[in-house]
Amino acid sequence: MSKRNAGTPLSQAIKACMPAFASIAFISVFINLTMLSMPLYSMQISDRVMQSRNGGTLVMLTIIVVVFLALYGFLEYVRAGIQLRASIIFDDIIRHSLFDGLMRTDVTGASRIGPQALRDAEMLREAISSGLVSTMFDVPWAPIFVLLCFFLHPLLGLVALCGALAMLVFTWLSEGITKSSVRHASQLSAEASQFAASALKNGEAVRGLGMGDTISEKWNATQNEVVATQAVTSERVAAVNAVSKFVSMVVQAALLGVGAWLAIEQLISPGVMMASSIMMGRALSPVQMVVGQWKRIVALRGSYSRLQQIFGNLPEQGISADQPDPIGKLDVQQIVVVPPTGGRPVVKGVSFAAAPGEVIAIIGSSGSGKSSMARALAGVWPLVQGSIRLDGKHFQEWDPNRLGKHIGYLPQNVELFAGTIAQNIARLAKVDDKAVIAAAKAAGAHDLILRLPKGYDTQIGEGGGALSGGTRQRVGLARALYGNPRLIILDEPNANLDDEGDRALHRAILEMKKDGRTVVVVTHKPQMLSVVDKILVMSFGLTLAFGLRDAVLQSLRAPNLAVAGGNEKARLQQPQPARA
Repeated sequence: MSKRNAGTPLSQAIKACMPAFASIAFISVFINLTMLSMPLYSMQISDRVMQSRNGGTLVMLTIIVVVFLALYGFLEYVRAGIQLRASIIFDDIIRHSLFDGLMRTDVTGASRIGPQALRDAEMLREAISSGLVSTMFDVPWAPIFVLLCFFLHPLLGLVALCGALAMLVFTWLSEGITKSSVRHASQLSAEASQFAASALKNGEAVRGLGMGDTISEKWNATQNEVVATQAVTSERVAAVNAVSKFVSMVVQAALLGVGAWLAIEQLISPGVMMASSIMMGRALSPVQMVVGQWKRIVALRGSYSRLQQIFGNLPEQGISADQPDPIGKLDVQQIVVVPPTGGRPVVKGVSFAAAPGEVIAIIGSSGSGKSSMARALAGVWPLVQGSIRLDGKHFQEWDPNRLGKHIGYLPQNVELFAGTIAQNIARLAKVDDKAVIAAAKAAGAHDLILRLPKGYDTQIGEGGGALSGGTRQRVGLARALYGNPRLIILDEPNANLDDEGDRALHRAILEMKKDGRTVVVVTHKPQMLSVVDKILVMSFGLTLAFGLRDAVLQSLRAPNLAVAGGNEKARLQQPQPARA
């Protein structure tokens, strides 16, 4: 384990549960000791009560064994309560760390590994709270019960030892049978779930393009493979379990048979014969439970390994110390951005700067890297090279949550959450009515929201499906402006707006500029350029031109640069350095 993995939240959560595990181990000692009351009771009944026919002795022995069994039940209850509290401690530590870590990573990576990681964490929590943990603490007592059989008679101990070794062999067989197939089935199941989620998310396109049968066929094929793999694994495990139960019963029968023979030879008493069979049943019980749960144990080991790997790869937490609120000075130096899915860089060595109160427009043809640049400026996509600084501090020096409160980001595809409009504008935090209304007014969306059936309390549904594209974009702009952030990143903010929405957006940008905020606008509509101070022209991820608006527009009229129609398509004929 690496040094970093040794300090992951997963390791810290396990360490925090260690006192509970120590308590469980301590209680397990007395639980297993109380279980000795049954073989001793049966031995005393056979050797003393049946011989003396004394009813008083039977009553006293029965009272004693009932007391011990009551103690056993109480200790089991206490042990289960400790396991439950340990699972709560584990969940409390790992849940927030895992979710915060996933939120710090890139969006694509979080959506890919996030659901599986959360399921893995839940599996570990359930394992701690379930009887699996107590079973693992009972397994070490199996050799002790076998040793007690040796004390009763060496031949009984030998039979018990052979039975215990046979169960260990079946445990080893379960490992070999289930390990690879469980891992393969888990991977296939995750892929099928991701594919189904993607298909359901894009249900409109699937239905509109007549892809339903194709999607269903592909998902069914993957799911059939999952079911087939799990079925094969389950069949093999069931076979091993059946044989292990057979061996367990044969061992106990053998102990009874050998014990009866020894009793006939008067080498042991009949009570010893009964006691050895009961002790062997107790010795084999936790081992047999482990064999039966081995498929789950293998899955838990996989979950633990995946979580350790995920925590090891998650971006580290930024500086959490209090920092003064930024004023919005942006400095971008030679940044290189690669999509989270990999491939070639989509932004290649771009540099520019913006002062508070300036509005920067990023223009260029489709695929030039504009939206990738916006994602990098918003801290959504990480940098491969270069740096982005806000008020002189690198993004990595900021706590991500604190930095996000100073950045207003409107993505090209606005994603809203199920809830009210007010909750979405407030970024799902506690709704501050005054701040929500102020943000909506700044975005020019206040009157539009009031025209909705319930105003700010209108439920918008999952993803904002109850709203039109233009309304969703204006609510997204209000969300970006909530809390008075100093750096505003707008990616195609007028893509779905009508004329009224366009005018409201222009007024909003002018107000941001007047208020001293730094605004970066990705656009392909020429009318947006009337409110900007500087223009960054990108082509194939490179800087084609950067400078004051009028100077850049004049350069675009040169023979080697062209702006095609309303798309502002910049075409590079000869590479040129960035213009200051």
